[in-house]
Amino acid sequence: MTNAISTMRPGYRNTLFAWLLLLVFETTSQLALKIGGEALAHLPFGLAWLMQAASNPWVIVGVFGYLGAFSAWMVILDRIPLSFGFPLTAVVMLVVAIASHYVFGEELTPWRMIGIGLIVAGVVVMGGGDG
Repeated sequence: MTNAISTMRPGYRNTLFAWLLLLVFETTSQLALKIGGEALAHLPFGLAWLMQAASNPWVIVGVFGYLGAFSAWMVILDRIPLSFGFPLTAVVMLVVAIASHYVFGEELTPWRMIGIGLIVAGVVVMGGGDG
């Protein structure tokens, strides 16, 4: 039996790798910015807040995560149509919700999981099309 990945067009493995990187970078950014934001919560928004944010290591990790996500997204957009790729980014919501549960102890209520499940189901339906 032939490996399904090897029968895809050239660059398919790179596109899958870019998707994995996008998920990792986006999730890392969200988690890091949450931690950084909590460290800044005692300050009112203003110049002092901006200066603290610019020097907070978690905020810096979040910004670099966004730069990594941007890079991965540019690779993805080079390989698939935007109308197909952008809805797939909804998977980030699932990964961030699960990571938030484990990292911050945030509750994953049944309704929240149903909502995330519906979003993922929509992504699966879109993936079945001619994208």
